[in-house]
Amino acid sequence: MTPMTSERIARNDSAFRAANEQISSKATALHTAEDQLIPFICECADSTCTSILQLNLVEYEQIRTDSRQFLNALGHDRVEGLVEVMFKNHTYLVVKKSGRAGEIAAQLDDRRNDPAPRTSAGAR
Repeated sequence: MTPMTSERIARNDSAFRAANEQISSKATALHTAEDQLIPFICECADSTCTSILQLNLVEYEQIRTDSRQFLNALGHDRVEGLVEVMFKNHTYLVVKKSGRAGEIAAQLDDRRNDPAPRTSAGAR
């Protein structure tokens, strides 16, 4: 991956997050069980990444509790100084953007002013 600015990293990650928001919304609209695995896109800074990660709606909502957090495939947290690994399991990890990248990620989060969970139990 070529070196990128904090702004570009945040914008790339946020674009993938926006796609995952559509996936989550569609799964909720289809009344998907909260424990059913759903394919989400890796939200890493690499614009060519095609990794798909299986999470349920509850896991995805836990990641979305913070506008600076992103879902990454294992090993995709390579942006030194801009991310901190908040959670890791055998399938994926959750990273939190810091500094300018974190500020931009928070600003670009459509849920920032609408933090209501989107799980089927709390569907709107």
